[in-house]
Amino acid sequence: MRRLLPIILTATIVAASCASGSDDEAAPATATPADSTLVTDAPPATGPPSTDATPETPPPTDAPTTVAPTTTATPEPAVTPAELAAQGPHAVGVTTRALPEGNLVEVWYPADDSTSGGTVEYQVRSFLPPAVGDLVPDTVDDARSIDATRDAAPATTGPFPIVLFSHGSTSFRLQSSVLAQHLASWGIVTASTDHPSRDLLNVIGGTAEGQPPSIDDFRSMRTYLTTLGDDEILGGVLDNNRIALGGHSAGGGTIVQMASDDGILGYVSYASGLGDGAPDVPSLFMAGELDMIVDPVERTAAAFERAPSPSWLWSFADSGHLAFSDLCAVGSDGATLIDLAEAAGLGALVDDRLRSLGTDGCNDPNRPVEEVWPGVHQSATGFYRWVFGVDADPIGLDESVVTDGVTVTAK
Repeated sequence: MRRLLPIILTATIVAASCASGSDDEAAPATATPADSTLVTDAPPATGPPSTDATPETPPPTDAPTTVAPTTTATPEPAVTPAELAAQGPHAVGVTTRALPEGNLVEVWYPADDSTSGGTVEYQVRSFLPPAVGDLVPDTVDDARSIDATRDAAPATTGPFPIVLFSHGSTSFRLQSSVLAQHLASWGIVTASTDHPSRDLLNVIGGTAEGQPPSIDDFRSMRTYLTTLGDDEILGGVLDNNRIALGGHSAGGGTIVQMASDDGILGYVSYASGLGDGAPDVPSLFMAGELDMIVDPVERTAAAFERAPSPSWLWSFADSGHLAFSDLCAVGSDGATLIDLAEAAGLGALVDDRLRSLGTDGCNDPNRPVEEVWPGVHQSATGFYRWVFGVDADPIGLDESVVTDGVTVTAK
């Protein structure tokens, strides 16, 4: 059993690192664009009445004139790119549900203001097979804290649009909790399920082979969310008529398979590419220029070139593969997964190849991921707000970047 631990820890470090896989390669080549009529910035102008026209039958002077109440909704106020990079106006709740197949689903959602100030924590070891996770010493800090409250009372201003997120290979549904929490603070529900065909638990346990492909889990999650109308927390939260996608690495392969499904409004692909097709919906691609796992030019930039307009490509200098996840900032000291292996006394057993995989995007010459995240948050939030119709025009997707060293290409 002792030899299992270095295998487990080194397998953990490839979380979200593989964008290929037999169940994630293909995507439909054509799509019918979804109806994504956008909310305008202002109600229709009524204009003052003409002074040249005289009513044929003026009302009596002693009778009040009845004015019909307006039914135009108050438009969403404009925001700046810097505001989109920062925490949004909502407190955040997080809750866990399960698909009919048994896969767990994590949902981050806008919560009532009275619930702000909470903290939710997860440990990487909890996603290992129990017999293996128990071997990790208690002295190893493998926790990640998120500013959210477990099962918090939801905000009453919903329903809110939804992003369905797909995690990377040998990873788990919480791998990008920092991003999910940020989106929820801006009124965007984020839901993520484990993919048994490639998640950490089943890869380490040797049970990934023969599991349903990740696209099946992903579509099942979308269907499941439509059944929660009476859920005590999520019942009034979910707007299942406004759905977009997000996926990291192998998860990018999953989302492009689903992006052509009816009603999908757009997708954000992090450190990934395209399969055989290019869905005909708006897209945003992000790449770290130092990514040694998924080539930022041959894979991600090439995918952007193939994608139909409108599309954006954000390339982050001094950034690598894991910059779009939590996995470079685990533990109280912001450790990498390799650091956790070192803390457990197993560093000497991690070879150079695995060490490279486990630190791609985490160590020098990469900048700290906390410096990258504001740009990731700005662009993703601005993109989703636009496809969801909150903003009539994209905000924060141009050169107004809060993070230095970002190259933005649009078409």
